[in-house]
Amino acid sequence: MIQRLTFAACLCLFASIAVSAQSHTVIVLSHNDHSVYELDPATGKVLHEFKAPDQPHEAAISADGKTIYASIPLNASLVEILDASTFKEKGKIESDLFKKTPPRGGRPAPTPAQAASGQRAGGRGGEGGNIAAQLETTALPHGVALTNDGSKLYIGIENADVPGLVEYDTKSGQIVKKIDLLLKGGHYFQIQPGTDKLYYPHRDDDRVVVLDTKTDKIMKIIPVQGGPVGVGFAPNGEVWIHGDGDKAAGDGWVTVIDSKTDEVIKTIQTGGKGAGRMAVSRDGKWAASTHGTSLDVAIIDAAKKEVERTVMVGKGPGFPLFSPDSTKLYVMNSGDGNVSVIDLKTMQVTATHKVGTDPFGGGIRITSGSSN
Repeated sequence: MIQRLTFAACLCLFASIAVSAQSHTVIVLSHNDHSVYELDPATGKVLHEFKAPDQPHEAAISADGKTIYASIPLNASLVEILDASTFKEKGKIESDLFKKTPPRGGRPAPTPAQAASGQRAGGRGGEGGNIAAQLETTALPHGVALTNDGSKLYIGIENADVPGLVEYDTKSGQIVKKIDLLLKGGHYFQIQPGTDKLYYPHRDDDRVVVLDTKTDKIMKIIPVQGGPVGVGFAPNGEVWIHGDGDKAAGDGWVTVIDSKTDEVIKTIQTGGKGAGRMAVSRDGKWAASTHGTSLDVAIIDAAKKEVERTVMVGKGPGFPLFSPDSTKLYVMNSGDGNVSVIDLKTMQVTATHKVGTDPFGGGIRITSGSSN
């Protein structure tokens, strides 16, 4: 037992040293200026910019930091592949699977997930009027996530005739298959480090689909109230889910799932209101849940599962992103066109960096010292 504990302690120390050595940038997706940015969070300098054919919504970044996949769900209905060192286009993922059969005899009302997507996309740039028309023809290739070895990219098609996931082989550059999931309201998903289990919240159905990406088989469908949409992973195997709120559960809920059993072990009321996303720090100490209505981020003690501090940020806070060394939290503010930097020692906003017009999504890019 002592030998096991000593070995585990050595592993933790090694991991801590490796993470602390990682330099990083923040990849920022700004909707209405159709741009993908690379931001240096230490200086606030924009290092690179890529002009997309339409609004970029979600990003997946390879573990080596060399490739960025950015989904363009509306109008263009494709996924851009960028060289992260130059921000030049390496290719595009296009498919008939990203298209939807146009309705006959009139326009159907959008689902809550579609309406939310349209509201965010058109909230500041006057482009919202075209959203309903675009939803008639696009399957909305929106969520994107890479397996741990980077060999597969999964792309969510939430507005398809039959909603599901598209599997793309990154080595061959070919789409392999479509996986039908049937449930409505899937918007964002992530793949768990180590296990390669994909967790796909469906906020319209109040359920989370768990997919084994090694077999592409559904392992479980977990009931989760509160309009589940955001996903974060803790190093102890917990899966943290942000809830956008619904009539039954109300706003501000965070749900914690044990990935060993895929059972809900805790629900936490953060007190926040409105749509947002979820993240967990790499050291497993903190979780963060943003709220677009109350304009804040709830920072949660992940061990106690209690809100440690609620920090006011900008208008329309979207993705929270922890720095690799778990000392900083970055929050996208779509309503203010900036990114807030929060020092986790003081729980205070220490800097605000202007980026694009309405940044909502993004990710962390490791630029050097990677342990992967």
